[in-house]
Amino acid sequence: MKHLIFLIIGNLMNFQRLFIFLFLIFSINFLTASSFSDERLQRITAMLDDLVEDKQFPGFVTIITEDGKPILKVVNGYKDIDKKIPMKEDALFRIYSMTKPITGVALMILVDRGLIKLSDPISKFIPEFENTKVVNEAGDFFDLDRPITVLDVATHTSGLIYAWLPTETIANDIYEEKNLHPYYYLDLEVTADQTDFSIPAEKPYSNICEFAQELASAPLVHQPGEKWTYGVGMDLLGCIIEKVSAMTFGNFLKVNIFDPLDMEDTSFKVPESEINRFTSMYTHKGVRLGDIQREFNDEIFPDDLILMDSYDDSPYLKMNQVEDGGSGLISTAKDYLKFGQMLNNKGRYNDGRILSKEAFEVLSTSQIDNFGFQGLGVVELGVGQAICMAKITQPAFSTFYQSKGSLFWGGAASTYFWADPVEDIVLVHMTQVLGHPVDLRADLDRLTYSSKN
Repeated sequence: MKHLIFLIIGNLMNFQRLFIFLFLIFSINFLTASSFSDERLQRITAMLDDLVEDKQFPGFVTIITEDGKPILKVVNGYKDIDKKIPMKEDALFRIYSMTKPITGVALMILVDRGLIKLSDPISKFIPEFENTKVVNEAGDFFDLDRPITVLDVATHTSGLIYAWLPTETIANDIYEEKNLHPYYYLDLEVTADQTDFSIPAEKPYSNICEFAQELASAPLVHQPGEKWTYGVGMDLLGCIIEKVSAMTFGNFLKVNIFDPLDMEDTSFKVPESEINRFTSMYTHKGVRLGDIQREFNDEIFPDDLILMDSYDDSPYLKMNQVEDGGSGLISTAKDYLKFGQMLNNKGRYNDGRILSKEAFEVLSTSQIDNFGFQGLGVVELGVGQAICMAKITQPAFSTFYQSKGSLFWGGAASTYFWADPVEDIVLVHMTQVLGHPVDLRADLDRLTYSSKN
């Protein structure tokens, strides 16, 4: 009997050991299934190092996180090439159109509070748009079939354009004549006796609502909601948010997004105390950005990268930026990672919420599938237009590598981000080259996802 008891106990102990062994094996496999190979991730580091060495870019701050923890951090090159000032992780960048996703969240905060409806006509907030017309290629003007709505401007379907796009329409000419640029207008004309770019010290508008009122006098290139056209519509949301909230747009962002997310370095201007963290911005020979075509002589420009805006002599330092919702913010990689993580958490950050679940669902719902960049010759298959940002809707048809439901956008100075909620990965890529011919997006995506074990 004693032997039988010991036998039973021994078998139970063996079974327990087997169970623990199998559990450990399962746990290890489970944990490593979504982890990354450090060795393969270093291919990204090598690629970015090579681009700096080849003088394609001044430098980078590129960070990838998984489950909110960094798995790769690349900080290389220079924030200013001529002065040989090394790039640092806390560098401040012009994020241009990466302002748009932040504006979309700000809009949905007010929708969440019942103060704005996406179906509201923008003329409710900016009455001047009651008289806006549509112009065709022949120069004929027409009344609107329906008012422009908040949803139209939040999804690039309003018919408003960016004047710098190479569409060569009558609307482009009108925009240029009226100087309809809410941001600092970059003077990019270069001649033999002018060896650097200049950014005029004067800005055309004192605030975003002044710009919005003037914009209403320009025509649309198509009826509201008729198709997707990349344009200045999202810039108007800053004015609408100001009028509804009774706060400046910048202050609304600070109180409702930046402070709750601990985004300490994101704003519409560079504080005087932080000038040394601000990056210089460059452009590249032979790049075409909109109607900006540059032809260079190697004797005039011996280096590949050409300074456009110095960190220590920039209009961003001399005056307040017009607080536009489409392109005006300064930020860091660290700050924007927090924003991306909030998107992955469906509006939640740490123990608080930026957006309710319901508001986030509206924010991240695709309003248009397979949208196209008018004038740029690009149609993004498998990609939808959510509120002020893009969404992966059909990964099998997309050129992107992210999971279904991922949100992303980029900026004109070659910045880029995406947030993948399925894998809980966020990538933020910062540099400062306006209109670079190299599309790093595809390489970053491919090298990131091929690094998974």
